[in-house]
Amino acid sequence: MHVLARWFGSLRRKTREDIANRVAEVMAQVLFDIGIDRLLNGSMLLDREFKPRFFAVLPAATGDDLAVVALRDLEEAHVLRAYVQDAALDAATVARYARLMSEGMMRRMLAASPALRALPERRVKPGVP
Repeated sequence: MHVLARWFGSLRRKTREDIANRVAEVMAQVLFDIGIDRLLNGSMLLDREFKPRFFAVLPAATGDDLAVVALRDLEEAHVLRAYVQDAALDAATVARYARLMSEGMMRRMLAASPALRALPERRVKPGVP
């Protein structure tokens, strides 16, 4: 029974909204842990299980990845860099800019990955139109 639960539990269909939320969480965690310079010099990878992963450098292409984006190439990274020069990173600022960076990442990953574009935008709740 446990094996079946693990097997079918892993088949839960993710949505683009789920992935965008996780990208924002990863961005916020990296900003708090290692700072803006390391974040903007790093890259984000989306693997075949739709899990976003941060790398301090651009990872080697393996063919198993759905999308790889260098964070310094995002327009949102330039906005974040300009803002942080004049302000400190508090929790509200990190949350706001992590969401902004997540939107830029999703735009780039959607352009690079047909598998990601095939996912539903958000979860449909039963009984809600």
